[in-house]
Formats: sequence, C-alpha cells, structure tokens
Amino acid sequence: MSTYSEIQQKILNLKPDFITETVSLNNSFNRILQQDILADMDMPPYDKSSMDGYACRLQDIENELEMLEIIQAGKLSTYKIGKNQCSKIMTGAAVPENADCVFKIEESTTLSSGKIRCLNLNTKKNICYKAEDYALNQILIKKGSIIQSPQIAVLAGAGYSNVEVSLPPKIALISTGSELVEPHIKPPKGMIRNSNSSQINSQLQRMNLSAKYVGLFGDDFNKLSSIFQQVSENYDYIIFTGGASNGDFDFIPKILESHDFEIFWQTTGIKPGNPMTFAKKGNKYCFGLSGNPVSSMVQFEFLVKPIIYKLLGASYNAFRVKATLEPHYKRSINGRFGVEPVIINSKGLVEIIPFHGSANINALIYANAFMEVPEDISEFKNGDQVYVRPI
Repeated sequence: MSTYSEIQQKILNLKPDFITETVSLNNSFNRILQQDILADMDMPPYDKSSMDGYACRLQDIENELEMLEIIQAGKLSTYKIGKNQCSKIMTGAAVPENADCVFKIEESTTLSSGKIRCLNLNTKKNICYKAEDYALNQILIKKGSIIQSPQIAVLAGAGYSNVEVSLPPKIALISTGSELVEPHIKPPKGMIRNSNSSQINSQLQRMNLSAKYVGLFGDDFNKLSSIFQQVSENYDYIIFTGGASNGDFDFIPKILESHDFEIFWQTTGIKPGNPMTFAKKGNKYCFGLSGNPVSSMVQFEFLVKPIIYKLLGASYNAFRVKATLEPHYKRSINGRFGVEPVIINSKGLVEIIPFHGSANINALIYANAFMEVPEDISEFKNGDQVYVRPI
C-alpha cells in the first residue's frame, strides 16, 4: 500500500502539462498566471501625502505657517514650500517641493491671522515615498500564481489589461455503480442516490474548472471500457467516481490497464479515501475516485486538486493552519494518514464532530475544516496543537 507521503512526493515529481491562452483581466479570476508581472513604473511614482493635512518643512513645525494653496489629489502644486510656509494637501496628492512633512488637519488650528499652526509637534511625516511599494521592473506577481482578488488589483495597477494563463483542461466526469440512481429518482430498496458527481463538479467549480458530466453507468466492464475509449479521445482529464477498489465489480484499474494507461498508484494511504487510482497515457490523465462520498471529497481536496494545479503549472500549497484541539481524540494506529471532519469554533478551537465513516456525507454539513492525523499518531490530547484545513 502506498503511503500519503509517497503520494505527495510523486505529485511533486509530476511535470506540468498545459498550453496557455491570453484572457482579459476581468476574466482572469482564479486562473493560473503564466507570465511574471513586472512593474512598469515606480509605485508610488512620486512622494505623496498619506493624510489630508498641511505640507511643510519639518524644521518649521513649531512656527506659524503661511498657507500658499490647496493641492487636490491628481493635481500638482504651483508653489515650492519656503520658510514658515505650508500648503493644504489632500490624501494621495504629490507633496510639494521642499516639503518633508505633512501634519493632519485634525492636528492643526487656524489662527485669527489666517496662518496655520501644528498642534502636535511630534507628528509623523505622513508621506508615502516614491517607489516605497515597488520599483520599476520589480517582479510583482510570479508566474504560476493563482490569480485572486489581490492579484487582480495589482495587475490593474501595473497596467495589465490582458494576461497569459493556463488553458483549462477539458474534463469528463463519469459516475459508476449499479446501486446508484440519479438525484431526481427516488431509489428503490437496495439502491441510493448518486451524490458524488455533483459534489466533484462543485469542487472543480471552486477551482474555476468545469466538467462534462458523461453520465451514470452500472458496473459493466465492457460498457465502461467502451465509454472510456470514447471519452479519452476527446477529453484531457477523465474523473471516475466508484469502481476504484478491489471488489469483484470494481473495474476502473482493469479498464485503465487494458487501454495501456500507466498507473501511478491504486491506494493513497489516507483514511478515509484509500482506494484511488491515478493514471496517465500521453497527455491524458485519469482519476479513479472512491464511490464513498466523504472519501471522494477527501481524495479531491488532498490529491486531485494538487495534481491538477501541478499539471497546470500552478504554485500551489494547500492552506493549513495550526489550531488547538478542545476535546480528546483517539483512534487505532493503522499506518494511514487520517482526515477527520471538524469544526473550528468561534474561539478558534477545534471540535471533533460525530463521524461514522466514509459514507457519512451528512457529517460534512456541520464541518468547516479537515483535521490531519499523521500516520504514526493514535491520539491527540485536549490542548494539543493540530493541523487543520478549512473547507
């Protein structure tokens, strides 16, 4: 059986496999950047005021100051600041020549003579200096970054109206299982509804990816093999749910072998979610996920997502944090990496929730994170620090 650590190393060793396209900035959210973003100017491009206030020479801060003008943001000053002079200045406006200090309006008073006096002689300078944020030709965003809202703002500020990104793969999603019916059908005795395909599709959507749902098929080797042959000719990634284990009717590994796919692994060393197949042939990739809904969700978050990001050239590290466990947690050691649905409560503490195994999808309704349990750990005590991944 593969271990989770071994699987992680295999993912790191995968070679990116993608082509690029250019999209508009407004269509780049959650896409994977495939160019370094360089600054085309200093930012700020000039010394600017960080406050509404009065610009003056710091050496004159104790004196009564003659006001020369009002400098609006986006306008340049008309006058240089001389001895015992100031100009009223708005936030973001360029600081006038010779000024090296801006004191806040609320730290000032206007005298009967019309002159201005600073009331806080220990005022900060309140100036954002030229190139303080970044300098001309500095790399602002590195190739491989996943474009989120902060990156959108930086791209716009750097003058990029179009960006080069990874082209999304064509993905086919196939559900298997003779015990399944589609969600709109009330299942007869001995059958259940298919929840996996909708769940996996939603997880893909969070990555800004979409899949063609091919359909739900029974556990028939010849039928599934024929469907796989057709789909693999037209899609880059094929995702199966169900049929990935070692039962008499779990055909996915055999189908992949019969179509000359190279199988990287068939077990993950994760609980829940041990049976999973990942395979490749040329530039086609296949994921055979568990038919149990919690297992398939865990497999997607811990394995499928990082694989896809790796193939698409993304610099991806799963967001995981340390938090304090509130109750005691215990399990039997089985050599597998454990994943437990938990709640991070309003105090920032981790609470274990009732969980009855890999088919207990309802437990995830109440969970907002997964707790990681290393292979060699059998228990955590109240107050222990644990790694959790928000979901």
